[in-house]
Amino acid sequence: MGGHLLLASALLAAIVDVAAALILARAEFALAGRMVAALLPVPVNVAVLVLMVKSIRRLDEFQRRVHFEAVAVAFISTGLAVLLCGYLQKADIVGPVNVGLVWVPMAVFYCVGYLVAARYYK
Repeated sequence: MGGHLLLASALLAAIVDVAAALILARAEFALAGRMVAALLPVPVNVAVLVLMVKSIRRLDEFQRRVHFEAVAVAFISTGLAVLLCGYLQKADIVGPVNVGLVWVPMAVFYCVGYLVAARYYK
């Protein structure tokens, strides 16, 4: 049941994130409305974080270690990717980065890290 709740919460968070981005793309909202839209994703994303931590805490030591290594790979790889994008922007090779899209490579890096760690410990 916990996995289904986590998945449903993550999907809800994605929907709220997209809705907030669409609202913020409309210029006619006053400052207060834009502030509410900007903060709208925070509670649901915090809920996903809490559910994810609870899910990981229920795992055995082996699975926790695999997830830890996957998170480490995702964290460092995403940092390097953002750093690279920053340098490419300064070199006028790429335009501004949509920060909402940072989740995509982070998820990919996490999956790669998970697969590598799971294979290493088999």
